[in-house]
Amino acid sequence: MKQTRSLPNRMVRSLTPLVAASWVLGGGAFQCPQAKAQVTPPQGSFTIEQTLSDGAQRTTLAFDGLAIITGNLDAQSFFPPGKVADYTGFQYLRDNDPSNMGHNTSFLTRVANNVIYTLNDSQMSQLKTLATAQLDQINLYGYQRFPLMKAFRRLLDGDLPSGSVGLNLEAVKAASRELYLVDGQISFDRALLYANIINSMDTTQKSYLDAMKGAGWSNWPAVTDDQIRSKMQGLPQGTAVAVMTYASDLFSWYEGSLEADVYFCPERHGTYYGGFYIKDAPAIGHEGYSISEQLTATAGSALCDSSQGYVTEAQAALISSLVDSQRSNLYAGATSIVQARTQIATLLRSLLTSTASSAAVQAQVLELSGTYGELDGENNYEYANVFSQVYKTLTTDQRTKLAALRESIMSGTYADGTPFDYSVCTTPFLYSSVITDLTLLDPYLSNTDYLLLGGTGWVPPAPPGVTASDGTYADRVQVTWTGLTGATGYEVWRNTTTNTATASLIGSPSSSPYADLGAIAGTRYYYWLKSKNSAGTSGFSSADSGYAKLTVPAVPTGVAASDGTYTDRVRVTWTASTGATSYEVWRNTANNAATASKVSSPPGSPYDDMSAVSGKTYYYWVKAKNSAGTTGFSSSDSGWRK
Repeated sequence: MKQTRSLPNRMVRSLTPLVAASWVLGGGAFQCPQAKAQVTPPQGSFTIEQTLSDGAQRTTLAFDGLAIITGNLDAQSFFPPGKVADYTGFQYLRDNDPSNMGHNTSFLTRVANNVIYTLNDSQMSQLKTLATAQLDQINLYGYQRFPLMKAFRRLLDGDLPSGSVGLNLEAVKAASRELYLVDGQISFDRALLYANIINSMDTTQKSYLDAMKGAGWSNWPAVTDDQIRSKMQGLPQGTAVAVMTYASDLFSWYEGSLEADVYFCPERHGTYYGGFYIKDAPAIGHEGYSISEQLTATAGSALCDSSQGYVTEAQAALISSLVDSQRSNLYAGATSIVQARTQIATLLRSLLTSTASSAAVQAQVLELSGTYGELDGENNYEYANVFSQVYKTLTTDQRTKLAALRESIMSGTYADGTPFDYSVCTTPFLYSSVITDLTLLDPYLSNTDYLLLGGTGWVPPAPPGVTASDGTYADRVQVTWTGLTGATGYEVWRNTTTNTATASLIGSPSSSPYADLGAIAGTRYYYWLKSKNSAGTSGFSSADSGYAKLTVPAVPTGVAASDGTYTDRVRVTWTASTGATSYEVWRNTANNAATASKVSSPPGSPYDDMSAVSGKTYYYWVKAKNSAGTTGFSSSDSGWRK
C-alpha cells in the first residue's frame, strides 16, 4: 500500500532559503494547460487567444471539477501566490521562455537573483519596505478565500442551512469583490514601487536588464545565492519571499508589454477547487520532479469527454456547458474580465511614464478590481453549481474510478526510490504553506451561512487594518481599512480621545477609503470602524489616530480702513482667512509695508486703532496666522480719524 500523507514542512525546509522563496510565491513548477510538448516553443507562442479558447477552458474547468469532486477543503486551499497581483507579465514570461525552462523551479530564482544583483542599496531598501508592508495584505487575501471555498464544499456535500436552496449569488459576488479589492490594492502598491525603481535605474542597470530581454533562462547570467546574500541578509522568510517575487516582477514588467500584462493562464480563474494541489503538491521540494504539461488536459477530459469512461454524455455536457455560461463575463460581454484586466494593466503601466496622477490611477484600479471580482464571483457561482449537480448524479462506481484517477496522478516514486502519495490532503494551506494554527481560520470558517440562501444571520467581525492619515492631506483625514467578506457596509466613528463610549458616528461608507472632510486641521482624532450586514453590526475595531495637515492660511482679502467715520479711532476690517487662528495688523504713514509697524494681533476682524492721530492718514495691512505660520502682507488700504 502506498503511503498517504499531507505535504510535510520538511520538504519546504530542505530547499535553500532562496529556492524555497521562489517556490512559495512563484507557484513552483506550475504548467499552463495549453502548453504543448515541443522541445523549444517559439517566443510569443502562448497568447490570450489560446487561454480563452473553448478547448483550454473546457479541460481546465473539468479539471477543477475533478479536483473538488475527489478532494476536500484542505486541498482546495492550496494556491500559488503568483496568481495574486498578476499584472506584470511574469506568467507570460514563463510560458514563452525560449529555453523551455519557464516552469522549472529555478526559473524565478534566476530572474530574481539577476535583478537583485543589479539593484543598488536604495532600490533594495524600497523592495524590503514594501515586502514588510504587504505581508498582512497578502495573508489576508489568502485567508479571505476560505469562506468561498467552504461554501462551495458545503454545496457539493449537501451541507446546507435549514431552508437553503443553494448558493446566494449576490453574496458570492460580494465576497469575490472584496478579494479583488485587496488584490487591486496590492497590485497598485507594487506597480507604483516598480515604476519608481525602474525610473531610478542608471544606464548600467538598464543595459544589464536589456541584455536579458528575450534571451531566456539558459542565456541569463547564473547569479548564485551567494552573490546576493549580503543584500538579502537578515530578512525574515516571508519578507525574503516577497522581495524575490518583486524582483522577478520588476524584470517581467520592464521587458514586457501590455499584451504580456493582460495575459493569463486558464487556471487564473476558478481557483477555489483544489486543482493546484493535484498538480503541484508532489513537486514541492523535488526540483527534478516533472509535472506533465498535458495533465490538465488529460485529467480534465475525464469529466468533459464521456468516451474516457468516467462520466456519461449528459454529465460531460453539463461540465462543457460552463464554457458557454462563462463566456460573456470572461471576454465576450460589454463588461468582461479581459476588459477589466486590460484597463487595469493599462493604468498600472501608465505609472512608468508618470506617477503624478497616482491617486487617480489607484481609485480607477480599485473600481475596476471590484468589477473584476464580481464577474469572477458570478462565474464561480456557476462553476460550483455545475460541479455540485454532476457530483450528485455520479454513481458509486464512477466516484471510485475518479478517486483512483486522482491517486494515480498524485502517487508514485521519486527518482531516489522514495514512494509518495498526496491524494488525500490532511492540512489546510495559506497559499503553499501549511497552516499549523487552525484557530487562525475561525473568523473565516465559523459561519459561511451568509453565502447560502436561507442561511441564518452572520455578523462580520470588526474590520482589520484601520489606518488614518497623518497630515497627508490639508482638507481631510483619509481613513482606510481592509474590507471583509460578508460585510455590506461600514461605520466610521471618531473622537478626540481614545474613548469609544463618547465617539461619534461620522460616516457609513460601503467600502474603504473614507474621507473625513469635517476634520479640523491640526486636530488629532481617533478613528474606529464597524462592519455591518443585514444580520447586524460588529463591535469597534482597533483605533488609529490621524490629523489633517495644518497649512499656513491664505493672505487676508478685503482689507478696508475707515475714512473719517469715527472721531476716536480708525476701524480696520477684512475677510477672514480659512484656518487662521489670529491676525496681525500693521500700520505706516507711507504706503510702504517694509517700514510698517505691527500695532496689534487681534483674533479676528474688525480691529479698532485707538492710537491713530486725528486728521492723519495711515496705511494698514493685515497678516493671517496659525501654528503652521504667518502669511505675507495683504493689500493695503488707507484710513484716517476725524
